[in-house]
Amino acid sequence: MSSPTKRRAWRVVDPDAKSRRGQHLETVALVLASLNVVAVVIQSVAPIYEAVPLLFDVFGHVSVFLFTLLYVVRLWAVPATDRQQETAGRLRFARRPFVLLDFVVIVGYWFGVAFVPGSLGWIRVLWLARMFNLPQLKRSRMRFRRVLAAQRDDLSIAFIGSGTIALLASTLMYFVENSTQPEAFSSIPAALWWAVVTLTTVGYGDVVPGTPLGRFLGAITTFGGVAFFALPSSILAAGFMDERARERQASDELADAGGESVHTSGEQLQNRCPHCGEALDSTETTDH
Repeated sequence: MSSPTKRRAWRVVDPDAKSRRGQHLETVALVLASLNVVAVVIQSVAPIYEAVPLLFDVFGHVSVFLFTLLYVVRLWAVPATDRQQETAGRLRFARRPFVLLDFVVIVGYWFGVAFVPGSLGWIRVLWLARMFNLPQLKRSRMRFRRVLAAQRDDLSIAFIGSGTIALLASTLMYFVENSTQPEAFSSIPAALWWAVVTLTTVGYGDVVPGTPLGRFLGAITTFGGVAFFALPSSILAAGFMDERARERQASDELADAGGESVHTSGEQLQNRCPHCGEALDSTETTDH
């Protein structure tokens, strides 16, 4: 059994806490994580960081220490009825996306501090993803999950097709252009950069085919990019439209059901005797 101390601590540190103190703690954690992201961005400006390096370093150490403490307390206070469920509950809790995010940032940061000072401070920028955990976005997150689940097969086909086209185009381009541009198309992985840039229609122009056959292949690859690389976005857009339509239909049905319930209850009241409360039969008369 969880001790009373653990239960009280869990009510505060639970990420989904309904209590006021728990919500305040989550707000403070979000603000602190956001400030760390801002600090990482600002300290990349050399003159600013060199003016107050100690301030940035201490802020980073203290922030990550507080998140480490919060992570440990949460693992310790996970509710359970026995030791076996306690271990399983901790593992389930640790696999939550945003808990796993904290773990990656914490371990990465302290590893950098211990072994390669100043090299992994940037990892705190991953805390920007905590913005997706805002309570106001819960409904949108659930909608996005449903869309991904519903369109999973179509998205798989689109990504497999895009990957196949990219690999096929880079392979063909390597054999066509390698003899004339051995540096730009030195291997299939090197040609894959050109294929990705071309298929996504970015077109940096740093690597371009020079032979007529290579240019013809490049044109076909560009058309393939328009056809296949635009599919995932259109599939998701269609999925969101269907999900919104289902939500509106469910809302309308719920509203209609509520109206019918009120109407039915009103009719039931009208068909009952106001004195004894029994149902009135139109074919019979009852004396009260």
